[in-house]
Amino acid sequence: MTGDDCWRCRADVDSDANFCSECGAELTESRDDDRAPVERGADRRAKAFRTSRASEYETGSESGYGPDHDVEYDPGQSEYDTSGGEIDGTNDDELLAAAAHLLAIVTWVVGPAIVLVVTDDPFVDENARNALNWQIVYTVGMIAATLLSAILIGIPFLIVLPFVNVAVCAIAAVKAYGGETWTYPFTPDFV
Repeated sequence: MTGDDCWRCRADVDSDANFCSECGAELTESRDDDRAPVERGADRRAKAFRTSRASEYETGSESGYGPDHDVEYDPGQSEYDTSGGEIDGTNDDELLAAAAHLLAIVTWVVGPAIVLVVTDDPFVDENARNALNWQIVYTVGMIAATLLSAILIGIPFLIVLPFVNVAVCAIAAVKAYGGETWTYPFTPDFV
C-alpha cells in the first residue's frame, strides 16, 4: 500500500492515490518528475504556499489588480486620468461667483462688495449682488431679532438666523459654482 513518495514533500503515499495527503500535490502526472523536493516542516509549508500562490500573484487575480482584473469604464472615460487637474478659464468666473457667497459668511458685506467692484463678468456681478442683498436682509433680521429679544420673542431668531445665513450662502455658492444664479428667499433687490 505504501511504497511511493510524494515528489514535493517526500511523504509516504498510497500507490493508487492521486494527491498527497500532506501537501496536496498531484501525484498522477508528477510521480517521476525531476522537480526538486521541498523540505519537511515549516520550510516545506512555506515553499508549498509560495509555489501554489505564485500564479495568483503573477496575474494579480486575487488582489483585484493587474492585467486580468476586469474594470468597466464609462463611455468617454479613459483608463487613467491624464487631465492634470487644471481648471479651464470658464470655471474661473464660477469660482469667483461662489467665493462671493462664501465670503459673505465670514466678512458680511465686505467680501461680496469687493467681488462686485473687482469683476467685469455679468455672471459674477449678479451673484455678488445677490449675496449683498441677502446680507442686507440678514442684517435687518438680526437687528429686529435683537430688538425683539427684550421681550424674549427675538431670542430664537438670534439663535436660528446665523445657521440660516450659513445654509443659504452655502446653497448659493454650490449653485454659482455649477454655473447657476440662485436668488435668496425673501430677498428684494437693494443693490
